[in-house]
Parts: sequence; structure tokens; C-alpha cells
Amino acid sequence: MVPPLLYGPVMVDFILRLTVAAVLILAAVNTIQGVALVVRLARHVARRQPQWGLNLWLPAFTSVDDIRSWLRAWREVLRPGDPVLAKIRTSARVVVGRHVYLALLSHTWAMTLSAIAPRLV
Repeated sequence: MVPPLLYGPVMVDFILRLTVAAVLILAAVNTIQGVALVVRLARHVARRQPQWGLNLWLPAFTSVDDIRSWLRAWREVLRPGDPVLAKIRTSARVVVGRHVYLALLSHTWAMTLSAIAPRLV
């Protein structure tokens, strides 16, 4: 038989509060960086396309050829070899990686707490 946990409910409550605070802080940082990333991408598209790239963001398709030209325009904007786009992609990988980390962190803590103290959760 496993001995009971010392300070069981208090410990679980503290771990939950600490985990929630860490997840919320990282989510706020991730949101700020994600918004900055979208702004950088919009500026990049605005520099490369006429009318600030409005036809890329809000396309009006009337035929299949319009769809093909829209995809071709996006490929032109997102072509490899552009140093600005390389920095945007690197930042996007960081944002996505941090999001995956947050999901794994919160699920890991929940599974750990349910394994350690099944009656307290």
C-alpha cells in the first residue's frame, strides 16, 4: 500500500495553479508573436503585390482560371530564396512549436496528477 500524500489537496491545487499560470503566460506570448507574424506577412505581401495584396487576401473567383492565377500569385509571393520570407517561416515554426509544447505540457500535467492523486483530481 502506498502511503497517503502529505498536503495532498494543497499540493494538487498549487501544481494546477502553477501549470495554468505557465500555460497562460506562454499562450499570451505565443498570441503576441503570432499577431506580429501575421502583420509581417501582410507587409511582405503588400510590398510585393499591387493594391497592397488585397486580391490575395480577399479573392473573387469567377472561373477556374481565377483560382489558378490566385494560387500562382501566392506561389510568387511565397517563393523560396527570399530572406524576409525565411525569417517569417522561422518565426512561424517557433510559434507552432510553442503551441505544441503548450498542449503537451498541459496534458502531461493532467495525466501526472491523475496518476499521482486519482482521488484528489
